Amino acid sequence: MTEDNFFTRLPYLIFISLITLAIWFFGQEKLGVFLVQDLGLYIFSIIVFILLLSIRNTIYIVPFLLNMLFMISQTEWSISSIPNSMYYIVVLLIIGIILHIIIYKTKFLRGKFFLGISFLCAAVIVSMIINKQANSMLSLLLFLYIIFLILLYGFFANTVQGDFLIYLIRIFVVLGVLISLEVAIFYMREDEVIHALEAKTLNLGWGISNFIATYLIMFISSTVYFIKKYKLHIFWIVLVLFEFVMLLFTLSRAGIIAFIITSLFLLLFMFVRYEHKWNLLLNIVIGVLIVGIMAYFTRTYFYAIWERLELYRLEDNGRIEIWKEALTTFKSHLFFGGGVLARQADGLRMFHNTILHILACFGILGGIALVIQFISLIYIFFVSFTQEKAILLIALIGANIHGMVDNIYLMPQYMIIMFIIIAFVESANKIDILRKELRIS
Repeated sequence: MTEDNFFTRLPYLIFISLITLAIWFFGQEKLGVFLVQDLGLYIFSIIVFILLLSIRNTIYIVPFLLNMLFMISQTEWSISSIPNSMYYIVVLLIIGIILHIIIYKTKFLRGKFFLGISFLCAAVIVSMIINKQANSMLSLLLFLYIIFLILLYGFFANTVQGDFLIYLIRIFVVLGVLISLEVAIFYMREDEVIHALEAKTLNLGWGISNFIATYLIMFISSTVYFIKKYKLHIFWIVLVLFEFVMLLFTLSRAGIIAFIITSLFLLLFMFVRYEHKWNLLLNIVIGVLIVGIMAYFTRTYFYAIWERLELYRLEDNGRIEIWKEALTTFKSHLFFGGGVLARQADGLRMFHNTILHILACFGILGGIALVIQFISLIYIFFVSFTQEKAILLIALIGANIHGMVDNIYLMPQYMIIMFIIIAFVESANKIDILRKELRIS
């Protein structure tokens, strides 16, 4: 059974994200000897650490962990500029996870997705050795990062207890509003909004326009779940449209196109096997009119967005050449790839396509890891397929459609979100299997 209490409901989740929004807003200001951003990260990580030591079921740390991903407001990133607080927090979280495993005697090496992510880790190690990149700091950090991801997945897959999919969707809905407000505030802070749109300067600190678009695609999809679940359609429809407008303000052409494709799945989700189709359709029309009227009074900004999108249209911005480079690298390093630095210029560079990036960097071995992960994902989600699993799967599909043009795979926010989704679905599957066994007996 799903545990329903104050700590799984919307008011509590909104409160946490409001704190996150304030920390992000004042992030680079000093409070005593600390930046507000660092202080916020320390406070949230300490809360997570305490919860890890005091509660067996780890669902309650998820809101804090996910909000931490979107409270960082530092805009300049490089190996040398990573704040020390980031290292301290990761170490604290790892210690907390290890202590939780010891205290509650958690069985760690279990989970349907474990084989695929372990295979990827093996591909990274072999590729680094073959390409003599093991001494590179970037390679070392990526290796440690993947080890951390394995630890994180194995941990959540075995410590989330119960069917909490609706709770997870609630978290995503609130995070969607959080990111949308961050986008809106970014432009409110700009002296020349039109110039900011024309120059595509959007940078929230934790991510630039393309990354922001990825998470909006995922979280808008989650919000659509409540359009179908509750009779008050109009509220959720207006909320989805507001988030879509913020997606437009990212000016991420690939993100906008990915969401349009994802919308086809979302429309199927809303209307298939739904009794009140005409009522829902009427509410969608009313919602579009409401947002359309609001857009009319701010039409200057939308003209700027349209002009920017029309200027570049479907230009590839050099991506086709990058994809050709990825294929060339793959062909010349067929089995083990060219390593994590296969496209190194002034730092770690991506090939702007999930599949091509993995093949170019880690070869056939990495490709096998992706295939194993895909098969595992399908198997995990289609055990007693429900509406909750459907909307979470659509969120992952939408992100990965975007990943065909802009790398999202291996990005910290996406990987953590993906593993948490999979862990929650696996936990729900255990409950479904138990219910079936009880019915049979």
